[in-house]
Amino acid sequence: MKTVRKNQKELLPAIRKKYFFSLLGLVISHCCLFLSCSDIDEADRLTPVNTISRDTIPEPEPQDTIDYFAPYQRCILIEDFTGQDCVNCPNATDLIASLQEMYGHDRIVAVGIHSGPLGVKPEKNAEGLATDMGDTYYNYWKIEMQPYGVIDRSDGPLATDLWTAKTNWDLAAEQWPATQCNIFVDTTKPNTIHVTLAGMKGSVDGKLQLWLTEDNIQAFQKMPDGTTNKTYVHHHVLRNAVNGTWGDDCSVAQGQLWERDYTYTLNDAWKPENISIVAFVYNDAGVVQATKVKLNTNK
Repeated sequence: MKTVRKNQKELLPAIRKKYFFSLLGLVISHCCLFLSCSDIDEADRLTPVNTISRDTIPEPEPQDTIDYFAPYQRCILIEDFTGQDCVNCPNATDLIASLQEMYGHDRIVAVGIHSGPLGVKPEKNAEGLATDMGDTYYNYWKIEMQPYGVIDRSDGPLATDLWTAKTNWDLAAEQWPATQCNIFVDTTKPNTIHVTLAGMKGSVDGKLQLWLTEDNIQAFQKMPDGTTNKTYVHHHVLRNAVNGTWGDDCSVAQGQLWERDYTYTLNDAWKPENISIVAFVYNDAGVVQATKVKLNTNK
């Protein structure tokens, strides 16, 4: 079961209209905030970007303390199609960091999918971060330029000027009053990922996808000013899929649990302390719920 692709050119007018009032309200609220705080020094208003701390990623919870059926907040998934030869891609990374600061790092799960003609593979450059799997997603979504993003696997690929409005819409309480299912990831056993889904609202049928991502990777990146930053720090880089390119079938009824164990292997070049597990459930309507948990290296 894969998400239905949509034509970006056909969707743009409808998407822009759909999110207009949502974005307008967000802009007005922020304008009011700035007007009421005009005595704040300009330097204090700036939010640093590309400095996401590992501490912002949730630590795994002890399994015996989890309330599986608690009303957890819904999280969204941003698949950022990026590349090291893409001069505008750092702007998209900064936008994601700003959205995470605005809504909370635990509510926005971002994955940098290095891919396409502007992605650099290791066989071309040892510091390359692009993968064949990334190209598979790039081609599936028919990405035409970079940076482009797929948010919650609904409304198709979007230009960055729509990311804020789409994020605001998808996180709005009136749109998603409660999660349909909760996702819990436990990595306390060596090379094992234990996933638990808890049915919260009706039954959920779809796919469970598990990805390995890595933060704090220092590698080159072409920048908006035309220079090449040889010590750029890349975050949430997609490294590999644990359970295949499109995940596994899953089904969980309301009030029930669905559990599975998966094994994984880390590449010797990856740093275990920077690895996270991204888990999400999706179906033809889009992403139902997503989470990101640091790999437990204290085993």
